[in-house]
Amino acid sequence: MKHQPGTLNLARWLTTANRILRLYISTSDPSNEFITLVVFILRVYAPSWFQIKVHHSIKDGSRHLWHFISSSRYLPKKYRDIIEPVISRNVYFAAPENMLLAMLTGERCHIRTLTVWRIIKAREIGPDDNCVRRFITPAVNF
Repeated sequence: MKHQPGTLNLARWLTTANRILRLYISTSDPSNEFITLVVFILRVYAPSWFQIKVHHSIKDGSRHLWHFISSSRYLPKKYRDIIEPVISRNVYFAAPENMLLAMLTGERCHIRTLTVWRIIKAREIGPDDNCVRRFITPAVNF
């Protein structure tokens, strides 16, 4: 009796990843592309998902982004060319204010001190008018 994992719904990424892994286990001769997808789930997606679930505060967002980018560097260029535009559209935690928040709440004392000085300096040279700054999605240099 051979069971199929069912149809994949891309709106539910964790379920999709679980079903892909289940399908991999039951496949006798998986293709190289399928193995690459499984390895990506095991090396990048699943660890990132668990890290976000354990450390779900906004102060950890930039660390999660860094973890995702750095853990996906093992991929060949043709696959990096696929995921980098997706990451580039979702780099909100690479914004300077989020990076400063991550640095301010980090473990290393000298980085926290440096961050405080950078915030003070930014307030000194900041805009004179008391308006809300327009958010611009930062560019990421992979």
